[in-house]
Amino acid sequence: MHVPFAVSLLAVTLVIAGCVTHPVTGRSQLMIMPEGQANQMAYRAYSQMAKEKPTLPASHQASQRIQRITQRIVRQAVRVDPQAGGWRWESRVFRDDSVNAFAMAGGKVGINTGMLDKLQPSDDELAQVIAHEIAHALSGHTREKMSMAMTQQMGLSVATALGGLDAQTAAMAQQVATVAIDLPFSRRMELEADEVGLLLAARAGYDPHAAISLWRKMQAVGGSGGPEWLSTHPGSANRIQALERAIPAVMPEYRRATGL
Repeated sequence: MHVPFAVSLLAVTLVIAGCVTHPVTGRSQLMIMPEGQANQMAYRAYSQMAKEKPTLPASHQASQRIQRITQRIVRQAVRVDPQAGGWRWESRVFRDDSVNAFAMAGGKVGINTGMLDKLQPSDDELAQVIAHEIAHALSGHTREKMSMAMTQQMGLSVATALGGLDAQTAAMAQQVATVAIDLPFSRRMELEADEVGLLLAARAGYDPHAAISLWRKMQAVGGSGGPEWLSTHPGSANRIQALERAIPAVMPEYRRATGL
């Protein structure tokens, strides 16, 4: 058998074998990157970000607010996927004027001061942002992006799947995975995060209708260019309509959590 063809065939086989049905999304996702390795890479990227960008101290009122909301949502995330209970959850408020937020694999959450200052979100609205981002992590989206990036490096994918990572290949894996962290989520991933995020926030006792008011604030504050967070979440008009359709399904969870 011709060697390049054999490698290609092996790579395709590994990609197929690397597709698993995720317990949260119910969708077949490419997961060549092991979860533990994805989390460790995310931890390193988060740590590096915290060194390079100034953050509010943990004692700051905004930091404590984010921590309180995040903890309530994390408790619900662990209900959905108990494995998330073993993640190293952490939240930080970054001194950054851009309207943005994120959550990495393994439970690392970040909110920019621009999100707080420019939107002036209520706790319910802020919970929708945090729950949406945590839903990405819970749904394995960062790990999936890393795996997709690795398949573009065929030799790297094969070596990783065979468990034969030498120092040079491991460094390449780190580089590929780190780049993947910053890649935008696909439309399907965004819709999944919307659905899962609404559920998490509702179970944590935050009003699902706040997702609508949040998106309308996003549109209003963005002007013609739009805020960074909105730019990575395509189709805002259709998004609002989809959220409006999804809200009735999670309202019983919200009422159960709040006793309303």
